Amino acid sequence: MDKIFLSFITFFNPVLEKAGVNTDQLHEILKIKLLMDDRRPNAVFAARRQTKTNGGNARSPWVISFFTVLMGVFIGLVLFLNKMAYLGQTLYFLIFMVLMALTLISDFTTVLIDVRDQFILLPRPVNDRTIAVSRILHISIYVLRLALLQGLAGMVFIGFLDGILAVPLFFVELLEATFISIFMVNIIYLLLMKSVSPQRFKDIISYFQIGFSILIFATYYLLPRLINISVLENISLLAHWWAYCLPPVWITALNELLMHPGRSGLITGILAVIGLTVPVLGLWFVAKVLAPGFNRRLAVIATSEGNSDSAVNIKKAGKFNIIGKISNIVAPDPVENAGFRITWKLAARTREFKLKVYPAFAYVPIYFLYFVLKGKGGNISDRFDELQNGHSYVFLIYLCTFILTSILMNISMSSKYKSSWIYYALPIEEPGKILSGMYKAIIVLYFLPYCAVISIIVVAFWGTEAINDVVLAFLVSVIYGMLMALFMVKGLPFSKPVIAKQGGGRIFMSLIILAFIGGIGFVHYFIMKWEMLIWILIIPFVLINWIMFHYYKKQTWDNIELSEV
Repeated sequence: MDKIFLSFITFFNPVLEKAGVNTDQLHEILKIKLLMDDRRPNAVFAARRQTKTNGGNARSPWVISFFTVLMGVFIGLVLFLNKMAYLGQTLYFLIFMVLMALTLISDFTTVLIDVRDQFILLPRPVNDRTIAVSRILHISIYVLRLALLQGLAGMVFIGFLDGILAVPLFFVELLEATFISIFMVNIIYLLLMKSVSPQRFKDIISYFQIGFSILIFATYYLLPRLINISVLENISLLAHWWAYCLPPVWITALNELLMHPGRSGLITGILAVIGLTVPVLGLWFVAKVLAPGFNRRLAVIATSEGNSDSAVNIKKAGKFNIIGKISNIVAPDPVENAGFRITWKLAARTREFKLKVYPAFAYVPIYFLYFVLKGKGGNISDRFDELQNGHSYVFLIYLCTFILTSILMNISMSSKYKSSWIYYALPIEEPGKILSGMYKAIIVLYFLPYCAVISIIVVAFWGTEAINDVVLAFLVSVIYGMLMALFMVKGLPFSKPVIAKQGGGRIFMSLIILAFIGGIGFVHYFIMKWEMLIWILIIPFVLINWIMFHYYKKQTWDNIELSEV
């Protein structure tokens, strides 16, 4: 398979040579990179490597391929929306290209700005353009493997719809979609590398990844609830001017031009030509315009870990002065105060933590809208009127516990966990104070501000009678978080390796805690009509929170899971 890809790339040699790429060096670099890819496990399942050493079986490439093909089957079903010209294939390639972009965003940073091979290539006469294009083509081959598996079902479906001659044409369209996705993401990344500082570049990429994961999650859960398929299949795409700007329309135009000439015209031919030329022009633009200086920027990024501009440092210093004032009020005990500050600062700085936790803040309203709109008839306006007249806002507040769960499951994990030796070197008799400071930082930094925003929305949408329900639900949620921290979080902040695995007993305990809090939530829902009772219940729940915080501080070293540092 790799030899086929390398042979295919030789067709682009004239374009690459004119752009200043040494094609002989390019071929050798790609050959070595692909050989190294075949020798290492799939990165997606890297977290499962320990399973194999513990007696389990690691997932084989065949299992990964099977699920990729299965995903392609579900995507391919939209091809049957072929009542109107362009519609089915445009939707197919839109979904296909979004998934390709997500794959690129997940893997692209580590491949594009991987500086390990610089130690081999920099001392040798390899120019910037050759190295930049080798990285782009390397990830292109990686994504093409995935694209062919994902598009296999689509080729079968299109054979039934348009005949056997449409299958090789569809294969060409898959290549177009893949290369356009690659070069769009490449151009964005390389432009960012040219225009922003290395530290800022890494932050932007992290937020890009978070935003795309939220977009896909929202599309999957909400789009089927908000659109009508019967209306969608009657849409005439070319009647809208914005359709001409969509790359999936350019790709679909090739099928319309050759397989349905009776409904094609000059516009279709122009769009088809655009779809064929954009990938080639994109490769030339990256190699000629963006690649110069690529090695220098890689070197800057490689040496920028943990460093930033002085202006940024000054800004952060001012920010952390505010944190110090807040921590002195919330956590007056010195050890607890240290736990508060460490958690706040590391959580705000650690990119891997943000990537795992930040999407949860968007998942809560998405889940809420998904459940309240599920199975209801009428248009969107009628659904929201019914929502406003009900009391489902309590469900929204309790859903915020999902954020606490996400934070608590990741707050003790770090790829640089060996730095946690400082916890064990200091004469700390009660590590529970560090844990208490950690939990207070989670509440003050994340949960309280988020719940405040949600509460303002709830009061604005449902009225002031929801205030007491919001306060009670918040107190119950904090208790839930405390129970999860007591029974599930057995490590100090950022002190355990990321691939640490939970035992079955701990998972069972988390389900019991979830069921217990869920039961309280249902009781709350049924007693909402007694306003005074809700206000009265707030008092004992405040007391319970105080008692649990007091108990949590008493945790000893026997309750802490220690990692080898």
